[in-house]
Formats: sequence, structure tokens, C-alpha cells
Amino acid sequence: MLSQIIGIGIVGTYYYSFTKLYEPIEIIKVYVKMSLYVAIIGYLFYFLGFNYADGRLNSILKEPAHYVIVVIPACYYYFKVKKYFEFLIIFGTIILSNSSLGYVGCGLLLIIPNLTLRRVKYLASLIPIVCIAFYFAYNELPFFKMRVDDTYNSLNVINTGKFKEDTNLSSYVLISNLFIAKKNVTDHPLGSGIGSHHYMHTKRYLKEMRPPKYLRTQGRHVDNSFDANSLFTRLVSEFGIIGFFLVLYALWKGVKCYQSDNLFLAQGIFIYFLLKLFRDGHYFPPELFFFIWLFYFSLKRLKTQNLELHQ
Repeated sequence: MLSQIIGIGIVGTYYYSFTKLYEPIEIIKVYVKMSLYVAIIGYLFYFLGFNYADGRLNSILKEPAHYVIVVIPACYYYFKVKKYFEFLIIFGTIILSNSSLGYVGCGLLLIIPNLTLRRVKYLASLIPIVCIAFYFAYNELPFFKMRVDDTYNSLNVINTGKFKEDTNLSSYVLISNLFIAKKNVTDHPLGSGIGSHHYMHTKRYLKEMRPPKYLRTQGRHVDNSFDANSLFTRLVSEFGIIGFFLVLYALWKGVKCYQSDNLFLAQGIFIYFLLKLFRDGHYFPPELFFFIWLFYFSLKRLKTQNLELHQ
């Protein structure tokens, strides 16, 4: 618990102090340009073979999913400001990452901005495109089909904790942590405390699960027990119903960024938050508080400008 609080305090304070020194647009220009450079490096690494172990693009970041989640806001920004060449450069790397999270992010990039009554017709026209893209990915990308099938067939494991022997690692870490969170919230409706999910996973509820034998043999049956594989899962597990409503409140406040036609990067960051809730439950990775404070100061700056216009 103490290490989590200290980590959040140090990283959060650092990025608050840094972001406060500059106008949001100054930081945005540097961030999107750096994302473009990282994408170009990603192409070089990919075609020269200096990429992730299984051939997926991850540029200079630790894994494809992490790469995708960091550059998605920049990809969205370039799309909205109509810099399509830069957009396509980053978008191409997301496709080459072969990350399921990246494909979800691409879908959100098109769908989320159009969830208004004014744009229902436009959204309806995009649904066939998304369905076709999903159909193509499902039929042409074996790893994507495998993950979809395994996840669908294993959903009941959230209730039983009994996994099939051929369950792949990605599906296992997702569903096993949902099982742990479900058990933990049932026993502790208000949560078990910050940083406690790992303890509850390994010491309390692991014995009620039946992981695939091959994962036990490899010692990977407790993978992602520290971060719950998902920020939403971890928040609900550690803070119970309070964490659940905290997430809903944060999303309700954050979605207001789409009411402005100027907050393009903030809108991209909102997509990052959605992906973060789905994948990666670490409380203080390098980019999280950078995005939080950039999002906050962007909204604050817009509010100040609106007040000045009405005076």
C-alpha cells in the first residue's frame, strides 16, 4: 500500500509541476511530433527485424500494447486536424503492432467522437465499416480469431474459475483477474485497499481457481496479478463499489471534452483512458499522469478562455 501511495504521489506531483509550466498547446506540439518520430523508428525496427519477439511492431516501447496506448492520442489528433499523412504514418504502425488493444483503439477513434444525437446517422454509417473490419480481422488474423474465440468461450470461467487446458495466456490473465475481482468485491464490497489485488490473487483466491497446467508449469499462472491486467478491474477489486462509481464519475466528467471543437488531443487522451481501463492496471506508468494533467490543464485553459469571452 505504502509503495503505491508514494509512487502515485511522486509521479503525479512531478507531472503536475512540469505541465503547469507550459501552455497546453506547447506540450501538445512536442508530444505529437515525438509520437511521429517514435512511429518512424517503429517502421525501421520492424522492417530491420529489431521488433518484438513475435514479429509485432513496438518501436522503442516495451511491448506492442504499450506502444499503441501511448501513440493513440497523437494519431487521433493528426486525424482531427486533417494532417492525414502524419495520421497514416502512426495509424500504419498501430496496424503492424497486431495488438488487439490497437484495433479496439482504432474503433474507438472513429466511434467515440460521434456518440451525439446530432451524429447518429454518421455513426450508423460507420457501424458496417467497423463490422467489416472486425470480420476481416477475425477471418484473416489467426491470433485475433484465437483471442476472440477463447475469450468468448471462457466467459463462464469468471463464475467458476475453472480454465480449459488450451486457454491462451492473454485470455487467462484477463479472465482470471476478473474472477479474482468478482470474488474480492463479493467478500469486500468497499474494496480491500490500494495495492491489495496481488495479495488477494496469490494468497486468498488462487486456490479456488484451476489454471491451465502448462501455465502452472511455466510459473505464469499469476501473471499480471499486480496490475489486474486492467485498470477498471483493479480499481473495482481494490476500492469496491466506490471504485466502480469513481470510474463512472471520471468518464462522465471526461466525456465533456467532446463538447469543444478545439480539444482534439484531450479527446484522444479520453480514448487512452478508455483503453487504459481495459488493459494495464498500473497506477503510475510514465505516460499516465502526463496525460491526466495535460487533459486537466487543456480543459482548464478552455474554460478560462470561455470566461474571458463572456466578460
